[in-house]
Amino acid sequence: MPPTDRPDAEQPSAEATLRPLTPADIPRVLELERKLFAPDNWSEGIYRQELTHPDRVYRAIEDGGVLIAWGGVFCAPTAEILTLGVSPEHRRRGHASRILRELLRCAAACGAREVFLEVRADDAGAQALYLKYGFEPVGVRRRYYPMSGADALVMRKSLLGP
Repeated sequence: MPPTDRPDAEQPSAEATLRPLTPADIPRVLELERKLFAPDNWSEGIYRQELTHPDRVYRAIEDGGVLIAWGGVFCAPTAEILTLGVSPEHRRRGHASRILRELLRCAAACGAREVFLEVRADDAGAQALYLKYGFEPVGVRRRYYPMSGADALVMRKSLLGP
């Protein structure tokens, strides 16, 4: 069983399975996108296009037949975490860590030497997750998120030895 994001967190269900994200998952992902990332949520068109790219890997966690978490990575020598979300009802159970570990594994398997991501500058919880997995802040992109105008913190993790 994967470690949890907090020592006092509930354990994930034994039924929670990690699998590829598919086009059939898009309606559920869009539902969660609106809850988690509005007004800067991705559209159906973005997801449909993303799932066609051979250099993208998307994973989902399903629990009891319901998608509860997902994430994606652009695989290249310099990889990028594209998105990561967990249903509000299923947070603090290790799902974000599980998805992130899988995305980092996929990036390493495709030969990535480093991984970048952007995270909202005001999202301390997400930043703490990324710090826990060895990401370091390297810069700020002012007004990166187009609808909200929020800043993004750019973070980097080396996948080369210690």
